[in-house]
Amino acid sequence: MNAHFSRNWALALLASGGLLALGAARPRPVDESILQRLARQVSEYYATVLPEKAYLHLDKPVYATGETIWFSAYVVDGLRHQADSLSKVLYVDLVSPEQKIVARRTLRLQGGRAYGDLDVADTLAAGTYQLRAYTNWMRNAGDDFVYSRRLQVWAASPYTANAPPPPAVRRPVAGAPAVPAGRPDVQFFPEGGALVAGLPTVVACKAVDANGRGVDIKALIVDDRNAAVVPNFATTHLGMGHFAFTPAAGQHYRARVALPGGTTADYALPAVQASGYSLHVADAGPDYTVEARYQGPAGAPVPGPVMLLTEVRGFLVYMAPRPIGAGPATWKVSKARYPNGILHLTLVDGQGTPQAERLAFVQNGPAALPAALTPDKTGPYGLRAPVQVKVRVVDAAGQPLAATRLSVSVVETALAGLDPTAETIASNLLLTSDLAGYVEGPGYYFQNPTAETARALDDLLLTQGWRRFVWKNVVSGQPVGLEYPADQALALGGQVLSEHGYRPIPNSQLTFVETRPIRQVTTGVTNAAGRFRFVGFDGRDTAIVTLQARRAQGGSNVVIRPDTGPSVENLRLPPLPTPPVPVADFVKRSRQQQADEHEMDPSRHPVGMVTRNILLDNVAVTAKRVAVPPDDPRRLYGATGGTVIDFANTPSAQSGLNIFQVLQGRVAGLTISGSPPNMSIQIRNQGTPQFILDGMRVDADVINTLVSSDIQSVEVFKGNEGAIFGGTGGVIAIYTKRADPKYKGADKGPAPGIVTVRLPGYYQAREFYAPRYGAPTLTTPGPDPRRTSLYWNPTVRTDAAGEATLTFFTADVSGTFRATAEGITAAGQPVRGTATVTVQGK
Repeated sequence: MNAHFSRNWALALLASGGLLALGAARPRPVDESILQRLARQVSEYYATVLPEKAYLHLDKPVYATGETIWFSAYVVDGLRHQADSLSKVLYVDLVSPEQKIVARRTLRLQGGRAYGDLDVADTLAAGTYQLRAYTNWMRNAGDDFVYSRRLQVWAASPYTANAPPPPAVRRPVAGAPAVPAGRPDVQFFPEGGALVAGLPTVVACKAVDANGRGVDIKALIVDDRNAAVVPNFATTHLGMGHFAFTPAAGQHYRARVALPGGTTADYALPAVQASGYSLHVADAGPDYTVEARYQGPAGAPVPGPVMLLTEVRGFLVYMAPRPIGAGPATWKVSKARYPNGILHLTLVDGQGTPQAERLAFVQNGPAALPAALTPDKTGPYGLRAPVQVKVRVVDAAGQPLAATRLSVSVVETALAGLDPTAETIASNLLLTSDLAGYVEGPGYYFQNPTAETARALDDLLLTQGWRRFVWKNVVSGQPVGLEYPADQALALGGQVLSEHGYRPIPNSQLTFVETRPIRQVTTGVTNAAGRFRFVGFDGRDTAIVTLQARRAQGGSNVVIRPDTGPSVENLRLPPLPTPPVPVADFVKRSRQQQADEHEMDPSRHPVGMVTRNILLDNVAVTAKRVAVPPDDPRRLYGATGGTVIDFANTPSAQSGLNIFQVLQGRVAGLTISGSPPNMSIQIRNQGTPQFILDGMRVDADVINTLVSSDIQSVEVFKGNEGAIFGGTGGVIAIYTKRADPKYKGADKGPAPGIVTVRLPGYYQAREFYAPRYGAPTLTTPGPDPRRTSLYWNPTVRTDAAGEATLTFFTADVSGTFRATAEGITAAGQPVRGTATVTVQGK
């Protein structure tokens, strides 16, 4: 871990105006030492936690079932935003609306960069999905700080049985209420943290509907006598807004919110405190004016001077002490002194205790440096014509920026506009990556800087809050708990718990058995928190590992929970919105593109419509046929017609034999050889069959580790029966008791004391289809499948002149396409640029 601390996390303090320098040679007053201590504690905190951030640039903003998500990953240190050197492994997950991880990629990071692709399987349902990316080290900050993005996925695949037609566009009904039916969730947040009697206060509001989307409201604020203290309040953007008033002692304030249908609902504001501090921040152009006030108990002495500590991404500046009590304490905070990002302002009393906090945003110049994209033609391009685009990146002074790393996509303009306020690399690194919780439409705050967007951004910061650190943890002096190490290579971690999964089991004896790609056995012991971690995987192939755990006293009544990443249990994803007009055309184009891709490369859809819904003829068998529900969700492709062996009612299967031992002699044409745990199986001497465990393809090594008493049934597909799965060796499908929701008496928890894990190797990204036309060929070119995305390049790098040149060909469709480049400079500045490419057929 020593290498982790080699970074130069310099504590930046400025010495001019009302600022105090850390290294002054003159004697320091007590007040200065308090600020100095707080600044040191914050700096030490950051030097320990070494925050990381991840961002994924996608080829397009929305997707359809059956398509591929192409992504380019950027992992940077959380303070300077320079390429990260801490972690070497990145995980990318696609989470379904049903809170299941439906696709995962494990990527090797090199200099904070990686790229890959994820298939949105044609068997998935349309809906709102979540894409997330994280390193193991990032998880120390909590699940709120892994990269996440919501994706709209529309039904389009021609290979989905009974695929619905393109969605019809539902137009809004004239006069329909702006607020959806039902009572919204409305919360109020006093600026600085509290309502204090007699102190003028700004109060921010956030209203969301049942799906977590912002919903604008109108309300009046009333006191205990139902007198309106704020008669006309309305949110202004995505259910957020603010108002100002002075709370009175002993009063309880409520917001009376107008609901659809003419009804109202009351929401309580936070309770009024008799004494305390307030903090108000006003935007004064190049500066922020900060005002602090204090209201104390009657007759109590006026407290000592207060201080202001400010911070942007670890860049700390503290302000000179100011007296408070008879009048407000004020400071002028120059924006020019800080890097772009969230400004964290903390009011500190004379004892060094934080009393009030406020977030603001600092933006000196554009949020992202512009990347100039220049196509080689100003007019339209023909079909299957070459396109050359020059990319150039310079700094604010016009100097070229070499070694800027970029990714570039070219997609249909209407498609690119389906999510116009989607996040960008600038909105992520400067804003959402430092806020807990979901931020709706983050791109809005940086697209067109105006007074309106500045106010909306301020309302967001007043309501969304700050979570990078909590002051009581920073000033406590307690060491920071870092549960997850930084991965330098692939690792298998997890926790051993009591049989009901509640209590960690320390000093548990672990046996590690790897059967693929190599065979090895080792042992280990869990730590005080019951956690374990095995390292040393080369990452070239999927590893099959069986773990067996025992208590220190020898008992096996424990549960092994492998670490599968951040939790998805409490994830709430909203339904798809009413489809905008371009969605129907997008779905139509996507469906045709997938059909063309299948024609060019049938292996992309090996099952296909020709066999997916065919009823297989019965085959004479010697084993008894047991009814397995045709609608069982574990049936891959819904396949039926195989020979089913009922393990649950077979006496020999209850003895704990190997699965292959129980099958031996029970199915005609099944040849089994070897002895446990190295048994092999063939169907009609046609090679090794495919194995499917509860609807998921696995290797034979996994099946060799299963105990027959845990199996409900096994289904054997021979010859034509197995054609639906592809391949010629047949299929053996295993259904466990634990995975069957209807199986009576099944223990739904993990198997006690043993678990088998598939640890995928590093994913090898596919190449985006990029044909080159013009050269003579022996065969007639087939259809060009590219209809929505023309080009994707995840690894563009500028040269010494700050330039890069891209070349690609148009396809068989006319239209307007948007080229988008995103990336980051060597110094950590976000970069973004767009251009238009027009294609016109003859």
